[in-house]
Amino acid sequence: MKASQLFKTVAGWLAPALLLVATQTPSLAQPPAKPAAQSARNAQQALIERGKYLAQAGDCIACHTVPGGKIFAGNRAMPTPFGTLYAPNITPDPDTGIGKWSADDFFKMMRTGRSRNGDLLYPAMPFASYTKVTRADTDAIYAYLRSVPAVRQASRQHDLRFPYNNRALLIGWRTLYFKEGEYQPDRSKSAEWNRGAYLVQGLGHCAMCHTPINALGGSSQERAFQGGLIPMQNWYAPSLTSNREAGLGDWAIQDIVDLLQKGV
Repeated sequence: MKASQLFKTVAGWLAPALLLVATQTPSLAQPPAKPAAQSARNAQQALIERGKYLAQAGDCIACHTVPGGKIFAGNRAMPTPFGTLYAPNITPDPDTGIGKWSADDFFKMMRTGRSRNGDLLYPAMPFASYTKVTRADTDAIYAYLRSVPAVRQASRQHDLRFPYNNRALLIGWRTLYFKEGEYQPDRSKSAEWNRGAYLVQGLGHCAMCHTPINALGGSSQERAFQGGLIPMQNWYAPSLTSNREAGLGDWAIQDIVDLLQKGV
């Protein structure tokens, strides 16, 4: 066999094998993209982590977890001048928690102060502040709550005196003290200022403790953050205003950071 014929024969044998290798070997210049499923899992995990941060900013655990109990399982007693309220179970249990709630249900509750079934919520749940939270942040909190262990524990009924056990009376309270709507940035202020205002007025619901509360359980904007007695805890929340004598007028930023992060 001539050399040219031998070359053609060998080439004919090798061509299919080389084609197979070429089609199955990833390009060195362009590594294969991650599978779509993995990308979706990564995005969901990032959403859950953001929701955890936001839930901590809103201090959800303080009301929805009995000390020493299972996280977010509810039933922590909240004494008020009107009787005792009990925080509900917000774990993803389908029967006693929020397992059957959709993201839309959760957002509606945060924005409007109404439960999934339409019941008006008592203002011990700070919906007057949470209404300011964006849909994106609300969805992140929902994703986080859906990721925690489900706990089957029925929520206790509130123990309120008459006439405060009549939810219809909440319509009057809402007329006086509730304004529904997302936080609107003040364009005359910096992005940092607006971020702080969003957290303080929204998830932080700082005014609930640090603004004087009247006999109806409401507060006025004119006295915002001037400090006041918290009936359910028999504790006085200090002023957060810029007053130098009673407030934060002489505090440095680091002082506030230390207080929030270290309790000093």
